[in-house]
Amino acid sequence: MKAPLNWIKQYVDLDGISSEEIVQGLTNAGLEVIEIKKEGKDTILEFEITSNRPDWLSVYGIARELAAIFCRELRKLKPPSYSSCTKEIKIIVEDESLCPLYTARIIENIQVKDSPEFIKTYLHSCNINIINNIVDITNYCLLEIGQPLHAFDLDKLHLPLSIRCAKEGEKIITLDGKERILSPEILIIADQKGPVAIAGVMGSAHTEVDNSTKKILLESAIFSSVYVRRATRLLGISTESSYRFERGCTLWSVDTGSRRATELIEKYAEGKFITFESRKKKLSSKDNFIL
Repeated sequence: MKAPLNWIKQYVDLDGISSEEIVQGLTNAGLEVIEIKKEGKDTILEFEITSNRPDWLSVYGIARELAAIFCRELRKLKPPSYSSCTKEIKIIVEDESLCPLYTARIIENIQVKDSPEFIKTYLHSCNINIINNIVDITNYCLLEIGQPLHAFDLDKLHLPLSIRCAKEGEKIITLDGKERILSPEILIIADQKGPVAIAGVMGSAHTEVDNSTKKILLESAIFSSVYVRRATRLLGISTESSYRFERGCTLWSVDTGSRRATELIEKYAEGKFITFESRKKKLSSKDNFIL
């Protein structure tokens, strides 16, 4: 994983601490820095993250670690709540063990355009393709908080949404333009016409955000790491999202990531938050995702 040092410094004051001291401190904590690269006025750090530390798979997670190492204050992420509901979004989760938490926010009056320069700069530094302001914001929040998000063009969806296992032989054309043949071993998000995303991996091309998009449904969820890993293996596809879902997301990141993206979409895409819906499993000590 790559993280620009200037981005990290937005959340923790590292004044008086050299890049070498930062690298040494992280190394001593078990977070290996495998490359240091100067890029303009910034320094890009590349990390080797072990599978048991998904909390390090974000810029904010790295900042939190540095705050602990150097006894500095961590600046809190506090996006607005965006939780009031003015209308219901019908969501059906067929097996809560495979999707313990699914949240959706509807944002209207979207203006799809270029992203602000700071988002494009940080995404470029982390080798993420620049698409448009909506997609770029979801990718920015993935890197910032570690929570994969997906934006559906709401006008292209046929609600309600169902989170279920695929039926044998169902097909989806994913965002990379490839047709994928699905099976019951693969968890999907479907509308009334069929699959619209492979859960935790990639969305479909026919519900993607484009220049004509005016309304979006913003997804933030926890999916079974076993099923995400199985989908990537069966379909031969791996993404930044699946990499994180395979290692585990948190209740905090689901909520904070969604609210943070909503905040940025309102600011940089002139969107207006409309409503929020959540489907959450009653938690127990046997749940195999991070609390």
